[in-house]
Amino acid sequence: MTARRGAIAAMLAAAVVAWLIGSAPRYHEDLPADFAGKRNPLGGADAIAAGGRLFQENCASCHGDRADGHGPASVGLDPPPANFRAGTVLAQHSDAYLYYRVSAGKPGTAMPSFHGALGETQRWQVVSYLRSLAPRP
Repeated sequence: MTARRGAIAAMLAAAVVAWLIGSAPRYHEDLPADFAGKRNPLGGADAIAAGGRLFQENCASCHGDRADGHGPASVGLDPPPANFRAGTVLAQHSDAYLYYRVSAGKPGTAMPSFHGALGETQRWQVVSYLRSLAPRP
């Protein structure tokens, strides 16, 4: 009986661990407190259009006119700029994370901070545009 209980306990423990791993978020977003939980206050076609213009002016040189990561300035960048048209780049991150990255940049990459170059509304417009490129899961 004791060996059977031990086997059952081990199976239950394995099931609990598998459930915990499976139910955890796929991608960890390490956000500073100032950004955690932020939600895009903008929506609609006007925000997307404005964000598209801002993206072309400020982001397309690296991320490409089509936001596919193949802008003229992307050559030789390691890691390469994000491709927002393919894969799950947008699906794996919240609006707060995207806003944070547009605002603060990304250390270890060529992604600069746009905090001083774009106002808060403009940065949210860029996030609105990015969200229009790929559906969320």
